[in-house]
Amino acid sequence: MPSTTTDSDGTQPGTGKRRAPLNRTTVVAVGRRLARDEGLTAVTLRRVAGELGVTAMALYRHVGDKRELLVAMLDEVAEELVIPDGAGSPSDRLVLAFRALHDHLTAEPWVAEVLRGGELFGPRAARFVEHVLALLAEAGLDDEQAADAYWALWWYTFGHLSYLPALGPEARPARRELMTRVGMDDHPRLARLLSRPPHAGAAEDLFVPGLRALLRGLLAD
Repeated sequence: MPSTTTDSDGTQPGTGKRRAPLNRTTVVAVGRRLARDEGLTAVTLRRVAGELGVTAMALYRHVGDKRELLVAMLDEVAEELVIPDGAGSPSDRLVLAFRALHDHLTAEPWVAEVLRGGELFGPRAARFVEHVLALLAEAGLDDEQAADAYWALWWYTFGHLSYLPALGPEARPARRELMTRVGMDDHPRLARLLSRPPHAGAAEDLFVPGLRALLRGLLAD
């Protein structure tokens, strides 16, 4: 049986795949594409290597393990975030900042899944946190109040992002089936609420009003 050989970068001859330049940038790009298109479970070093036409061992020069790959993916997303800082009150600029964050992460739904674990984050996200804390200080909050306000704003945004997949059409049949088990005659207000089920567009429309309401409470004298 003929032996299988690889070149110095771990390329598998005869695969028919056109190999992209193998570096950290291309590895991260493939990881992000897989996460967006197929979900986080698709992001393994073996799968990324296969997409690049190399062996998994070849990736270790660029990312040490899956954890490092996920951090690099998060860091790239954080770097791409454009933080607006126009004129207006601190409250108005906080709305702009969190709306920008929300819109940015909506396009990368896997990020919320990674962050839900509580351990990993992109180090370059620090500039967003610093920006928000500066605005909260400008609004008159001391360090402790600003920290509490930051977490409240982040949890609100993160919760919204985390629930968006549940509003997609693929989740509706199972949700409708479960609702048939609820005795609606005993829950008239719930019945009225469910007669107007949420959808992703409505959730998007409600994000900023909810954010403004939260800020009014946080920044109240």
